[in-house]
Amino acid sequence: MARWSELDAWDGPWIDVFVLMWEAYVAGTIPVGAVLTDETGRVAARGRNRIFDEPADGELVGSRLAHAEVNALLALSPERTYEDWTLWSALEPCHLCLSAAFTARVGHVSFACSDAYGGAVGRLLPSRDHAAHPLRIDGPLEGVPGVLPELLLIAHYLWRRPEGDVVRFYAERRPNLIEAAKELPAPTDGAGLPEVYAAVRARGLEPPRSVSPTGT
Repeated sequence: MARWSELDAWDGPWIDVFVLMWEAYVAGTIPVGAVLTDETGRVAARGRNRIFDEPADGELVGSRLAHAEVNALLALSPERTYEDWTLWSALEPCHLCLSAAFTARVGHVSFACSDAYGGAVGRLLPSRDHAAHPLRIDGPLEGVPGVLPELLLIAHYLWRRPEGDVVRFYAERRPNLIEAAKELPAPTDGAGLPEVYAAVRARGLEPPRSVSPTGT
């Protein structure tokens, strides 16, 4: 499997996360990959977005609920809790996925890239359940890993729904990301992740903000 120095510099299964993200992108669905690790750091489950994808055994598919993080969390038994486990995601979890992490009783979420449009970190209303089962969250990463997932998200919507609200949001709020995303290959172009990674690195884009370890 190809390696990228920026990903190797960070602890965690980021290579797996990004490969799953790219698989989702070229499949024509929303480009997010997720990996679940146990208390030893062993990869216990993987998942990727399959909202617009073909059927897959053991994962949600063809549903608005078929998010990457949810598909990874499906592997967890309800007979125990997972405070020492970590859910790793390419993109800042949305309301659905952050709530799913709380519900599955995972103790830590780490994401590579912020999601200005749909990210839910700091936006969930806290409840007694959240206090009883706290969730530590950190992200984004620096450099290319901290911006590529959001660019692929924009590129996906430029390809699938160019007149939709996601594209309008970024055109209004972050036009520089729209321009960068337009230079990325479409999902059907047959490009590879290493070349796209290198192209984004050459642009010198950086994540807009950091999220300190926190709860909701």
